[in-house]
Amino acid sequence: MPGTARDDDMPGRMVGDAGPVGDSVRDRAIAAVLQEALLPAALPVLPRARIAARYLEAGQEQSAGGDWFDAIPLADGSVALVVGDVVGHGVAAVAAMGQLRAVLTELLAAEADLGHVLQRADAFAARTPALRAATLALAVLDPAAGMLRYATCGHPPPLVIGIDGTARYLEGTGTGPLGTGSSPVLATSELGPGELVLLYSDGLVERPDRTIAEGMAELAVAAAGAVAETPAEGAAERAAALAADPAAAERVCQRTVEVLTRTGRADDITTLAVQRLADPVPALRLELSSERPSLTTARDAFAGWLSRLGAAADDWEALHLALVEVFTNAIEHAYPRGEPGIIELEATLGDDGNWRQPDPADADRGHGLMVAGQVVDQLLVSHPPRLADGTAGSQGTIVTLRHRLGRPAVLASGHDHADAAHPAEPPFAVDTSIAESATARALVRGPVDITTADQLARRLLSVSRGGTVPLVADLTGVTQLASAGVRALYAVSGQMAAHGQDLTLITAPGSAAHLVLDLVRLAHIAGEQF
Repeated sequence: MPGTARDDDMPGRMVGDAGPVGDSVRDRAIAAVLQEALLPAALPVLPRARIAARYLEAGQEQSAGGDWFDAIPLADGSVALVVGDVVGHGVAAVAAMGQLRAVLTELLAAEADLGHVLQRADAFAARTPALRAATLALAVLDPAAGMLRYATCGHPPPLVIGIDGTARYLEGTGTGPLGTGSSPVLATSELGPGELVLLYSDGLVERPDRTIAEGMAELAVAAAGAVAETPAEGAAERAAALAADPAAAERVCQRTVEVLTRTGRADDITTLAVQRLADPVPALRLELSSERPSLTTARDAFAGWLSRLGAAADDWEALHLALVEVFTNAIEHAYPRGEPGIIELEATLGDDGNWRQPDPADADRGHGLMVAGQVVDQLLVSHPPRLADGTAGSQGTIVTLRHRLGRPAVLASGHDHADAAHPAEPPFAVDTSIAESATARALVRGPVDITTADQLARRLLSVSRGGTVPLVADLTGVTQLASAGVRALYAVSGQMAAHGQDLTLITAPGSAAHLVLDLVRLAHIAGEQF
């Protein structure tokens, strides 16, 4: 009967007019999840530009819409910045947004002519009904020269914030929305060292109680106020402080959204800011002795360097593991035993251009190098030619690691996808016990590398009585498992197998230990801490 519930209906759904309400809530949830999945979770980390973004979905009464942003490093060292808005809300608008973002990313990577990129994007939108009248602000910044090329396709113009705290809007180019056949018009401007440019969606400046002009004026004041928070006295000092301020772009995105949404919002809101840095991010350079204590020095210095860049947790962990493996390899194999030499460590942030693929004939893949090569984008080992007398050249062996770094973007929930500030690593520890069943147990925490692997092996063999009783080793608290730790586990496993006993290893799903043990084919169980 209409208006009554039946046991065979979907849970929580009433037969009658309550169904559409439930469907609407469910559709909004699906659209929000899809939107978050299609937006970039991380932004590129570049040597001369600091990029930040923030996206907030529409208010409770609206589904997520077609707002989107992107930052795409190009082969010439420049970076393309995009904020767009597809008409409508809900799953259809979000899906169309994903199509447009993917097509534009490919066009920008393949085509140097920005006008041609916009022409092809316009043609694609014209063939796709859901994309017609989509608006777009596209800017390409050369961070080294400060040159900014841009187009506004039916979209509000970019806002530039100077180092003196003033804000100015760039002139709109007058190009119509995508899919309308409007010929692209490009304009150029210039960013000085330390200056920022902000791209944003119209949801930030459009509100029922304000005109567009009033909303844009408020945005300019809020953005300039965020920049003015840079702590310094005097114009010259403030300019220098801002040019070196790594948080200015993040602060502009955060403050403008906070200030302009205090009275609520009906539409999606997107901000994308990039600051042209006055100087490139400084490199990390160390010269250390090829002895085990040097690994700790290298790890700590490299961790601090990555943290200053705001690297996402996944990238931080991958590069940290790769460094440990390569540095350990150098300690163990670069010099004769008992005759330590020098290991040089250099970490630099490069432009994200086209990479030359390594020649397999040049690659030397040992156990540790195999692990390092699996977790970074590129690993290359080169051996410079020997001198005429047959001795090694002055450069020795060079191991080059390359990995594209990302910085977390703030998406729909208002929270970072990943915490840019990596937590402090716990100290290495092994807690052991033997149960009444005569099964030994060990809880391992912290980094397991060349400095701690021997201690791990001793503790595991001690609690297992030399491998004569079964052992369960919980590695869910291990923050780093280097090849030296793998060797220790294999040695313990072999000792126990000789006595007919089992070694059971437990890892946290997706953890560093889980990844490494999968790579080296050492059996383990992914589960919770015992």
